[in-house]
Amino acid sequence: MQLMYAALKLELGDTLYYLLIFALLLILVGHFAWGPVSDMMEKRRQKVIDDLDHAESDRKKAELLANEREAALKDSKQEATQILSTAKSNAEKTKTQIISQADDEASAIRKKAAEDAKQAKADALNEARDQVADLSISIAEKLISKNLDEKDQKDLVDSFIKGLDD
Repeated sequence: MQLMYAALKLELGDTLYYLLIFALLLILVGHFAWGPVSDMMEKRRQKVIDDLDHAESDRKKAELLANEREAALKDSKQEATQILSTAKSNAEKTKTQIISQADDEASAIRKKAAEDAKQAKADALNEARDQVADLSISIAEKLISKNLDEKDQKDLVDSFIKGLDD
């Protein structure tokens, strides 16, 4: 029994010794390893959180930029549509002005041509009247054998022209 008691004592002493060494190792590990490892793990955890926040911020910025680009594209499409509309409107106005100007010029040309024709007709009639008057006077002088005065010549020509118009 004593042997057993000695073995138990020895085991109990060894156990206490191992417990004391384990406690001392726990204190040493806690002081030298656990604190720095915990700090390192906390820094790593904070870095991961910061990286995730930064990635979320970058994603939001990218979405914002994409939305801005889309809005700018819509604005540029609206501007292009407005520019085309303005160009069409200006082209239509220019077309209307050109047509109106051409109509005015054609009307002026027709009016001038009518006036020129009227003047040419009047000139031709006057020339014909003068020639008829000269011929009539020559014929009348030969027939009457006397010279007519200016008033008589005019009356004779007018009566002759009236006879032509009828």
